[in-house]
Amino acid sequence: MALKDHSFRTSYNKIDHDIAKEFYLPCMRNAIRYDRATGYFSSSIYILSWSYLKEFVTNGGKMRVVCSPYLAVKDQDAIEEGTISLSSEEQRDNLFKEFEKIFKKDTLSAPERVLACLIAKGIMEIKIAVGKYDPNRLFHDKVGLFYDTKGSVVAFRGSVNETFKGLSDDGNFESLDVFETWRNKSEEERVIDIQHQFERVWQNQNDKIVAIELPKNIKELVAKHATKESTWTEALDEVLYTIDKASIWSADKRPNGKRPREHQLNALDAWEKNFRRGIFEHATGSGKTFSAMCAIRKCIEEGSPVIILVPSVGLLDQWHRELKEVFSDLDVQYLLCGGGFTDWKREMVLRAFTDTCFDEKRITIAVMETAASPDFYNQVVSSDKLFLVADEVHRMGSENRRRIFTINAGRRLGLSATPKRYGDPVGTECIFNYFGGIVGQPYTLKNAIDDNVLCHYFYFPHIVSLNKSEQEEWDEISKKISKFVARLSSQNEDNIMSNNQIKKLLIQRSRIIKNADAKIKLAYDVLRNDYKEGDRWIVYCDNHAQLNDVLTRLLNAGMRAYEYHSELGKDKKEQTLKYFSTIGGIIVSIRCLDEGIDIPNTTHALILASSQNPREFVQRRGRILRKSNNKNFSYLHDAIVIPDKFASSDKAGSIIEMELVRSIQFGEWSEDSKCIVDLKLLAIDNNIDYNNIKLSSQEYE
Repeated sequence: MALKDHSFRTSYNKIDHDIAKEFYLPCMRNAIRYDRATGYFSSSIYILSWSYLKEFVTNGGKMRVVCSPYLAVKDQDAIEEGTISLSSEEQRDNLFKEFEKIFKKDTLSAPERVLACLIAKGIMEIKIAVGKYDPNRLFHDKVGLFYDTKGSVVAFRGSVNETFKGLSDDGNFESLDVFETWRNKSEEERVIDIQHQFERVWQNQNDKIVAIELPKNIKELVAKHATKESTWTEALDEVLYTIDKASIWSADKRPNGKRPREHQLNALDAWEKNFRRGIFEHATGSGKTFSAMCAIRKCIEEGSPVIILVPSVGLLDQWHRELKEVFSDLDVQYLLCGGGFTDWKREMVLRAFTDTCFDEKRITIAVMETAASPDFYNQVVSSDKLFLVADEVHRMGSENRRRIFTINAGRRLGLSATPKRYGDPVGTECIFNYFGGIVGQPYTLKNAIDDNVLCHYFYFPHIVSLNKSEQEEWDEISKKISKFVARLSSQNEDNIMSNNQIKKLLIQRSRIIKNADAKIKLAYDVLRNDYKEGDRWIVYCDNHAQLNDVLTRLLNAGMRAYEYHSELGKDKKEQTLKYFSTIGGIIVSIRCLDEGIDIPNTTHALILASSQNPREFVQRRGRILRKSNNKNFSYLHDAIVIPDKFASSDKAGSIIEMELVRSIQFGEWSEDSKCIVDLKLLAIDNNIDYNNIKLSSQEYE
């Protein structure tokens, strides 16, 4: 068939159309040439139509791609506003680093091997567009052209974002307008304009743009991975197999519906092989909820009743809302338990919802505290087909909530970025024993950032000191700790730091760090200097007093600030999040935004809370790294309180170590890791072995 034999729309949008199936795939199948100009080249281009790629290549198809450098270390907005400047060489180097990230690895994924073959065999040519006279002029054009053997051409223009590692049905397409040479004279002229536009850039005939070929060292890296013809076909078969598997597993059967990514598919397969039991240890924001929904759909279609346990009312509402949206094609009955929902208490209601004797598809969603009551778990009908899902599964390890484990569900799934309970090996063991341990490989924040599942981010550590009275109190408590330690050591006591009196003193001392006055001034200074209208900031506080102090200063300065904490009513919380999502501002919060609540358009965070619990700081970072439209990077500010090392009799080593663990973790994977140098110097200055701190920080991911 020729391009002319297809009936294309004049425009497509993601909401109403399957753009990949209706437009992109038939074009690729019938074209022998594809020219593409795109904005940014992030972790390489992803040509969406894998199903027809082999056919395109067999037909002698060729691709030409021109794109901008990926601005990995500079803010796009700052360039456009003229506040910073990048040379052409810096822009080019940034893009080459992106290629090196892919092709310097010993082993490539199947899509990466396909890309290597396309480039090495000359099927795909890539050029980088930079400003000729103004290197900070960004190349934003998003156009494409398909040519067939009959001389027909289809052109498109619009907000099409192609990303290499996604699976096609995730659909980064937003909308596009389509033009055909055969439709009418006006359409033909539009196609010719787009052709000239592309050719002028490609042939370096544009007065303002320079198109640069990939350098020799990048081509050599690519060629190393493209060694055999079989590599190309086998890699493509792997990709097609993964796409098919994603379609089978997917919870969302709607056109343009979301599909599970590779790490989710691997976890689901491992859960299946482990007799449908296990825990997914996946980073915050990497799609744990959707992974669970994929498993839930499979089970309810087989007749399994489902119980979903969540730690908060906010998550109960969120799960209910998302399930109804994703399972809109299914006739599912929902029973909500806790948070003011009481229907489950009526006689036989919960029993009927969990019994396998009924044909209806049934999902019970319960707050964990409610599920831990005898009135709840004694009504549940245990069976091999019952499927129990626990979101934030680490929250089930407390002595009270462990009573839920009396429910004998044959199918079990736990979700958590950090399933091991901090300082509670007994609770952790109980969780792991019930759910069957971690299945599949843990998917860390580093994995999610590298795979572009989460945003890249910039990290700004702010070192602050105690004031005079705080330092004096710190020193006084430190002296008491030292005396206790010395006395217990002389008595050959074991586990000295577990002594109750010492633990009380350590807690008392840590409160000085948590409540340090300098944090309030820091919050005001950072937000006064960096906050702009339209930004969306979250400020994490330690307690209500700190929250009120920060909020008061921000409101008095005329900033758009809101409070958010567990004592607010449900309506107030929902209203706050709605305002925040719609118009932006600053949410000043305590802990309750750590887990689960989805606010993907958050752009900035300021962490005042001095928690050494790795779960809390891992979740806080993951919370602001969620992707959303028009969000290229996230920005994380962190308050690090360091006591005067000379005044403290125990050298303040322990608290500095704990603060540095968090800071080094945040800094290591940020876009500008220069801050690590300052943190390393701080560690050396306080006689702390940086390498040991670095190792311990990695254990928490």
